[in-house]
Amino acid sequence: MQDDTLLSARDLELLRFQAGRFGSLRARGSSPLGGPQTSWQRGAGLELEDLRPYQLGDDVRHIAWRASARSGRPISKVFRAERRQRILVLVEQHPGMAFATRGELKAAVAARACALIGFAARRQGAGIGGMVVGRRTEFFPPGTQLDRILVLIGAANRAPGHDYPGVDPLTSLTQLRQLARRQDTVYLISDFQHWTDALLATLKQLAEHHPLYALQVIDEGEQTLTPVGRLRIRSPFDGRERVIDTDDPALRRQYAAAMQEKQAQLDRLLRRCGAHHQRLYTDRDILPSMAQAL
Repeated sequence: MQDDTLLSARDLELLRFQAGRFGSLRARGSSPLGGPQTSWQRGAGLELEDLRPYQLGDDVRHIAWRASARSGRPISKVFRAERRQRILVLVEQHPGMAFATRGELKAAVAARACALIGFAARRQGAGIGGMVVGRRTEFFPPGTQLDRILVLIGAANRAPGHDYPGVDPLTSLTQLRQLARRQDTVYLISDFQHWTDALLATLKQLAEHHPLYALQVIDEGEQTLTPVGRLRIRSPFDGRERVIDTDDPALRRQYAAAMQEKQAQLDRLLRRCGAHHQRLYTDRDILPSMAQAL
């Protein structure tokens, strides 16, 4: 494995096994990964939709003989075609995801979530693709083949670098919309630290045509400042450094209030756009939360 790999091959094999349990955790039909969807296009499928007069080129095997005998002319069966459900994921692996005060890196949790979605989708016959935004933006057309799914998971499984190009979430969401077909299920995986109300209109448009799930990766150590004296901190985005005194009670209160407001702002944004919001913590088992999203 490469040095920048977040999860080992053994980790991925375990996730593949765990994804097989989701069918028993949620009733079939209530899950966005519940297998093929029916479309109303005419074509060979499994469910009879209608009868109509025979047309040149119709398959003679689809002639409704009893209806033809009653009407005195050939009648063809028209079946409701099936199409596979498609899943699209947007995984953000920006430098801020290479962080944790407990458990594992936020980036590793995001990779786990992506892998569980990918393996569960394949098990239930759904196509999966999407985007990974990290050191570069990578696009993956939806597919059901294991090797294609592993390429997507592999991209999400690379540790974030400090050479992040700084892609704006609005750009990523716009590109994701261009990839999506109507009724595709969409998963957004990020810590959403830099998402603002400016994205509301775009998120609403996405949720209008797609079941939308926001999987927020959280490290609880980010929510408050632990009093450990003076710290030198550096921004993972622009490299700027500053020194803060974590023993200062006023600073700790100010920081906690700012983080609470930031979380409340994100909660409102996702609620207003109609997204299903699940929180994934760096120091907790993500399977119960993922079961709700799958």
